[in-house]
Amino acid sequence: MSPQYLVLLSLLTLSAPATADKLLPGRVLHVLDGDSLILDVRGGQYRVELANIDAPELNQPWGQAARDWLGQALTGRFVVVRSSDSSPDGHIRGRLLFKNQDPGTTLVYQGLAWCVPQPDGKAVSASREYLDAQRDARVARRGLWSDDRPIPPWDWRRQRPGSFDQ
Repeated sequence: MSPQYLVLLSLLTLSAPATADKLLPGRVLHVLDGDSLILDVRGGQYRVELANIDAPELNQPWGQAARDWLGQALTGRFVVVRSSDSSPDGHIRGRLLFKNQDPGTTLVYQGLAWCVPQPDGKAVSASREYLDAQRDARVARRGLWSDDRPIPPWDWRRQRPGSFDQ
């Protein structure tokens, strides 16, 4: 190896954060609900949960609409998941990118999901985008915000244990 290459490799290694995001490119096989899908990566299948959002459950108002929107937008499409962690049950959690756009932000903007900022401070810039999208949807009364009292999915799940689709 040339000395210049070794210096460049050393600089890149030193400047990369220990918890760098992992990029997982693949094709969306199936959308499960408004915030999770099955991704095919070279023949392997992964369940991916969209980070920073929580869409209504399928048996909740707006749940089917969220799944339908995500399914129409992404089924069969090539996407990249930017993931820095996994959920406790082994699913991949990350920010989805499709044509350099984040479908999660669009779901929130359309009033088809809630923004859920991460409490540990990760993805601060992403959370700002989601918070802005949610504020815009709420003011315009789009989607679930057109309901008088929309119930967040975390409250819905607590009120109806075992009655939602996973």
